[in-house]
Amino acid sequence: MLRKKLKLSDQPEPEPTTAGFDYAPMEFALRPQSLLPITSPHFEPKPQFAPQPQYQPELPVVPPAVPLYYQPPVVPALPLWHRIYQLELQLCEALKQIPLPAEVAATYDPIQYAAELHLAYMQRFLDRPKAVLFLGMNPGPWGMCQTGVPFGHVPSVRDWMQLRGQVYKPVVELDARPVQGLACTRGEQSGQRWWGLYEQLCGTPENFFRNCFVWNICPLAFFHASGRNITPAELKGPAKTRIQQVCNEYLKTALDLFNPTIVVSVGRYTEDRVKALVKQNLLDPNRVQLSCMPHPSPRSLNNTNWLEKARQWLVDHGVMPYLQS
Repeated sequence: MLRKKLKLSDQPEPEPTTAGFDYAPMEFALRPQSLLPITSPHFEPKPQFAPQPQYQPELPVVPPAVPLYYQPPVVPALPLWHRIYQLELQLCEALKQIPLPAEVAATYDPIQYAAELHLAYMQRFLDRPKAVLFLGMNPGPWGMCQTGVPFGHVPSVRDWMQLRGQVYKPVVELDARPVQGLACTRGEQSGQRWWGLYEQLCGTPENFFRNCFVWNICPLAFFHASGRNITPAELKGPAKTRIQQVCNEYLKTALDLFNPTIVVSVGRYTEDRVKALVKQNLLDPNRVQLSCMPHPSPRSLNNTNWLEKARQWLVDHGVMPYLQS
């Protein structure tokens, strides 16, 4: 049986239906979309996201402006006695590095073991630069080796200066040269002469130290095994030369700190050290008055009547006015 083919245009169009809608399709098309119910199966809500924060660049931290009138804090300078003491400690360490001849059995360092007395001397009497600086050589066995004070005759240090302090023992102590501090009963003739003169002239230590100070260019003492004192001038070989060089270097620095008007070398050895600085153009003799007075040691030649000679020397060289002001 032949079937009759139908043209597509001949097929009947389906009638519109309203199934699933409660209104006609035309009404739906004309209805505003904003009124579409959220529950409609034809509406898919877009996901909601929190707003992204805007990028904020990190700004450099700018320090507050420094006012033009700002002045940095002033750091107070160390007291003069403290600066000299630091220099002494450095000098002692430098000297201890020098190999000594075999005859030196012991080296005493009173800056170390008599530090309390030495610092009492420095703190009390070196409060400021002094016009007159007396330069000694090195500690004596019954003077500075006992008290830490140049020419440190025990009664002068203990009774006249009224200094107090604990004194300990040197690293190597010889039986012939015991260290007993202010309890030592042995007399130091050089110190007895030295401080005895200024006690007569000045009366009180304050009158002497008002314008004057005494300092040793070498802070160490050297002894033979027998106890015999070996001064820096009596050392032998390269050690003597090297010790002189080191002492000269530190003496130049010390003189810059002391800043005296008059430098008095006590004895020829000390005078030679000062002259060496002048020869090297490290000390201007036109700026500082340089002179040398006899050493009070009884070992010095032609040293009888030292008190009378020293008194006259102070007058002749213009130092006496500094002792009586």
